Amino acid sequence: MYNYRKRFFYPIHVDKPDPELAQILLEHYGGKDGELTQIVQYLNHQVNIENRYIRELLGLITAEELAHYETLGAMIIKLGGDLHRLRNTQGALWSINYVVPFTDVKRLLKANAALEKRSRLLYEHHASLTEDPGVKRLLNFLARREGIHQKLLYRCYKLLVEDGQNEQFMEIIYDYKMSLQVLE
Repeated sequence: MYNYRKRFFYPIHVDKPDPELAQILLEHYGGKDGELTQIVQYLNHQVNIENRYIRELLGLITAEELAHYETLGAMIIKLGGDLHRLRNTQGALWSINYVVPFTDVKRLLKANAALEKRSRLLYEHHASLTEDPGVKRLLNFLARREGIHQKLLYRCYKLLVEDGQNEQFMEIIYDYKMSLQVLE
């Protein structure tokens, strides 16, 4: 299901080390609303979904979140950060308790859309904390991608509530792929 390519999802350009920013960015790496939480939550939610289109969308988003996680980790290291432990900005270790355990598909879609929104807002805030153009570009890119995920997950939720047709769910998958400008 997952492919690995030997290049990063987005170019990583860091002008100079910034250990303070690297420490702040640990929130995205091992924090409650970070990439690892999204990855584990979406993998867990996938198995509880009968709708194959929503399951596929979560799989696609999970694969992208893995790429975000790897890219973010590389940037934190270039900024002078330390990734030897899965922890947040305050030093607390990542916890499985961050993962929302819903099995009701409507509740989990709303929870996932809310998680993407919180992540987007956090990336936007952290982008405002740096003057490094490469870091700012990458953080803004990640914020935009989280915003796209948020909108697509919410569209799935609305379709479920409205008893949407398979073609409408297929359109969401297509829109996701087009947002990457990659079609299978």
